[in-house]
Amino acid sequence: MHQYAIRSTVAAVLALALSFNAAIGANASDSNTAIDQPKMAKASVLPPKIVNPLKTKIIMVKLKSAIVLKVKNPEIWKGKVVDPKIAKFVAGGPISAYETYPSIVPLKKGKTTMSFTDGKKTYFLKLTVL
Repeated sequence: MHQYAIRSTVAAVLALALSFNAAIGANASDSNTAIDQPKMAKASVLPPKIVNPLKTKIIMVKLKSAIVLKVKNPEIWKGKVVDPKIAKFVAGGPISAYETYPSIVPLKKGKTTMSFTDGKKTYFLKLTVL
């Protein structure tokens, strides 16, 4: 009878230990699963469209994108937008340790005309923001 009581106790303790470990293991793997699977971020900005304003006359661009004007001597270029509600001109030039090209930032959907000058000649561009 004494052996039967020991076996029953050992069996009960073993069953309890296994169920406890299974519960801990299930909780640990659940929490690890949430940590191991990062949420994918949705792209909120599109890559810029790089253009040569000396050759390009018409540009179509999506709203969450930008237009980079690839020109020589970017710091001397100036630009004007006929409808500043549609797009904004951003001057190029040195910023800290690097130099940026001038760019156009679309602000809302629509059509407008832009002018660019290097101080010698003026170039015109038709812009459509989709």
